[in-house]
Amino acid sequence: ASTNSPVSPYLRNSDYIPEVYSRSLLSESEPHSIHQWAEIDLIPVDQTPSTSQHETALFWHIPKSGGTTLKRLYKCFGVSIAEKFGAHVQHHQNDTEIISFTPWPKYSRTTYINVDVSNKEGILHARDLGLVPSEKANIIITPLPEFALGTLFDESHKGRFLMLVRHPIERLVSLFYYLQVATWEKTYRPSWKNTTLLQWSKSHSKIWKNFLVKKIIGKDDFTEDEFLEMMETVRKYFVVGLMDEMEESVKRFNAVMKLNVNNNTAFEECMVEFFGNTDGSSEKKNSNEHPKVLEGSPEWDVLAELNSYDMRLYELILELFDTQKDIIY
Repeated sequence: ASTNSPVSPYLRNSDYIPEVYSRSLLSESEPHSIHQWAEIDLIPVDQTPSTSQHETALFWHIPKSGGTTLKRLYKCFGVSIAEKFGAHVQHHQNDTEIISFTPWPKYSRTTYINVDVSNKEGILHARDLGLVPSEKANIIITPLPEFALGTLFDESHKGRFLMLVRHPIERLVSLFYYLQVATWEKTYRPSWKNTTLLQWSKSHSKIWKNFLVKKIIGKDDFTEDEFLEMMETVRKYFVVGLMDEMEESVKRFNAVMKLNVNNNTAFEECMVEFFGNTDGSSEKKNSNEHPKVLEGSPEWDVLAELNSYDMRLYELILELFDTQKDIIY
C-alpha cells in the first residue's frame, strides 16, 4: 500500500519446480482466502464503478499478450497514462509533484503522467509523489503487478485491476521467435535462431515457466494452497480480457474505467483505427509472424507440462471472461 501501509508480503524470489497438475477449477463451494494486498488495495469486479469518486485502473502488461497494442489504443484515446516513458519524455525525472502533460499536442492526443512505473525504483518514486492520491492517472500500465499494487494503492485509494491474457503456450512460442529478432530488447537472444523450438522448450523456456502465476503471487516458490488463494484473488478482483477477443476486452476495460467511447468522436475514431468498422473490414496483423505449434505436438506437451499452473490459471480466465460480461455491462 502507500507510504503508511504495509507492502505486500508476497515479494520474494526463489526457484520453483511444479509438482502438482490438476485441471480442476475453483468453484463457489470451495472458498479460499484472498491475498492481503487485494483485500486492501483492489475493488471487487462485482462492485459497480463509482460515479462520484475517481478510480485508478492498473493494467498488467504481460509480454507478448497484446499489451503494446492496448497501450497504443489508450494513447490514441488521450487518457492520462502512467507507464514507462512519462518520466523521460521532456525530462520529467526530477519533478517533485505529479502532473499530466501532452508532449506533442499538434500531432497526438497522448497524455502522460510524469513517472516511470516499469521498475521498482520508479514505482517507489511514484508513490512518494502521490501518484494514485493525485487522481491524475486514468490508467497505470506496469509489468510488476503485485509490487505496484502493494506500493501505490491503499485502503483509501483502491484501484481496478485489468489484465489481457494470451494462451500460455502461444505466448511462449511467440516469445521464442520474437526474441530472436528483437534487437531493441534487453533480452534479445540471436543464438536462439540456431535452436529448435523443442530444444528451447526443454531448456531455455524454464526461466519463463508459470510466469503469470509467479508474477501474481510475487515469488517463484509457492504451495498449492497459495496457488488456490491466488486463483480466488483473480476470480474476485481481476477484470480479465483475452488477446483473441481484443475488441470485446477493450470495451469491458472502457466500461470499468467509465470511458464513454460511443459519445466521443475521438474515441470512436481510435476504435475504428484499431479494430475496423462494424463490417469487420479491419485486417488483423501479427508484428512477428512465426510458425504455429499444434496441440499434442512434442513442443506443446513439453511446454504444457512445464507451465501446468499457468494452464490452470488460463482455464479460470476463460471461465471468468464468459461470466464477467453480465457483471460489467
